[in-house]
This record gives sequence, C-alpha cells and structure tokens, in this order.
Amino acid sequence: MGVKVVRDAVVHQFFASASRNALLGHIGALEKALQRYSANPSIVPPRIVRDTPKSGTLHMIMPVIDDTYCGVKTLGFNPNGNTGFVGSVNVVEPDSGALVGVVDAKVLTAVRTAMSSCIGLLKFIDLLGPSVTVTVYGTGLQAFWHLFLASRLLEGKDVSANILYRSKRMESKELERYFPKLKINQINVSDSAQVSDVVAKSGIIFGCIPSERPSILAAYLDKEGAPFTYVSLIGSYKPHMHECDESLINYFKDQKAGIIVDSTNDSLLESGELIDAKVAPEQLVELGKLSENSKNLKALFPHQRQVVLSKIVGIAIMDVSVASGLLQSMANESD
Repeated sequence: MGVKVVRDAVVHQFFASASRNALLGHIGALEKALQRYSANPSIVPPRIVRDTPKSGTLHMIMPVIDDTYCGVKTLGFNPNGNTGFVGSVNVVEPDSGALVGVVDAKVLTAVRTAMSSCIGLLKFIDLLGPSVTVTVYGTGLQAFWHLFLASRLLEGKDVSANILYRSKRMESKELERYFPKLKINQINVSDSAQVSDVVAKSGIIFGCIPSERPSILAAYLDKEGAPFTYVSLIGSYKPHMHECDESLINYFKDQKAGIIVDSTNDSLLESGELIDAKVAPEQLVELGKLSENSKNLKALFPHQRQVVLSKIVGIAIMDVSVASGLLQSMANESD
C-alpha cells in the first residue's frame, strides 16, 4: 500500500462528519497518548527552531519517538508571506521507521487542540445541566473546532453559543448545517458589558485568541450565573501573552485547586498566565494524569460557582497520535 497524503480539506471533512461516538474514540486515544507522555516525557524530545539563511523563514521541527507513536511535525512561517504557518505531520512505524502517511498540519492542529480541551470537559460534563451556554473567544480554526466538538459532545442538550470576535465574525453556515438547533450569538469582544454578561452565564468558555492583554476576567465569573463553568485557554502560547487575568489564577492558587495542563514543563515555560502568577509545578495536573488524579480541580467562586481551568500550549504527541488515528481510520474504511 502506498503512502497516504491527507490534505486539510479531507481532515476537515473526516472530523466534521464523525459521530459523537467516533469523536469520543479519537479523544480517548489522544488521552492515552498523553498518558504515555506523562509517564515518560522524553518521548517528545526538544524541538528544533531555525530560520533559513536567505529568506528568514522560520522552521520548527517537533519529533515524537515512542514504541506506539512515532513521527515528526514540521511547521514553517515566512514573515513576508500571507499563508501563516504551513506544515505537516509525518507518521512513521515505530519498529521499522517506514513512512505511514503525511497529514496537513493546519486543520489537524486545531482539531487536536480542541480534543485536548475536551478531555478535561468530558470529566465534568455531568455537572452541566440540560441547557448549556458555550462562549468562544475567537473566530479562527481553533475557535471553530472547539465550538464544533463541544456541540457534538453536548448532543441532546439545549446549546447556545456566544462567539466573541475582534474584527471579523465567524462564518457560521457550517455550524448551522451540522447543528440546526444551535443558537448562535456573535458579539464584538470590545463590548465589555455584553461580554461580561454572557461569560457569567456560560457553562463552558474556550479562549482561542492570542492576546497580550487578558480578556477573560475573574470579575466576569464573580457575577451570579452558571453554577459550574469549565474554562479552557489555548490561544496564548508565549510568556508575554495572557488570556485570563491573574485574579482568576489566584482563585486556584489560594484554594490549592489544581489547574489542568497538557505539559507541566512546557506550560511553565510558555504560559504567561501561569508564569506571572508564579504557579508552582505541583499545582498543575497533566491531561495524561487526570484519570489517576486525586487533587481537587474545582475552585469556588462567588455565588457558589465552581470553576475548572485548563491551559493547553500544545505538544507534538498530540499531532502524531491524532494523525495516526486518522490514517488508521481511513485505512479501515478503505478495506
């Protein structure tokens, strides 16, 4: 069988058409991959970051070397171009090193991040009532897939979605086609009064905007609203970036409530929210250790609101494991 090359459009269609049970299977497989990482972080060696000498194009090479998952994610960024990050995930057989397949990285990156956010969400989904308000900061691929996967996982519930945008609204036709009962409201993130109101009522909040100034404030969750709120932040990935304010982090610090992360080491190197708040490593709980965790993960806010916080910065095992599952599923379908 020849090597399979899977383009972004095919990745999109595969996961968009997947059933709830199929998505649960992919999310479960990702959690198992993260358990392997947590048990042995050395399976994800340090990435290589270099600029090409003439064009100045940034290249990142991120390997994974494990007995189950093996491959490499590559990304390139030309500051003079208008394509953003372009790259691929190469999956190889761990025993032989033979190439299994190549998957475009753009859509896959958004899907695997949204799945990572949903690992934590699924642990607490029973705390959500029959009606759920989901608020998403952002309108790009990350925001789209977070809202899409959450809507699929919340099948059977009455779901309302708030999409908070900076300059351009999200194209919502596909969401409306797949989820005709989904109620969508789009709000400019600069409308602080309306943003504060919808965030307070939210049972799920996804932060998908790279931001230097926090836009998710503890004051929003201090207001009376949903009795339980799950917050996952994925937009900021450098030490100078902040999606939420320090006051929100301090609720968890002061109550010694755990904060969910994908990688303790990488989060404390890349997450400005955690770095500036001086969060200790022992207060973080990796996704790969959630099933064995005994630490309290719910911080108590005013009006008896319980809040769970997740911060995802992204590691290559996510890409390689999800790409591997995608390639295997496509191979099974073609048999």
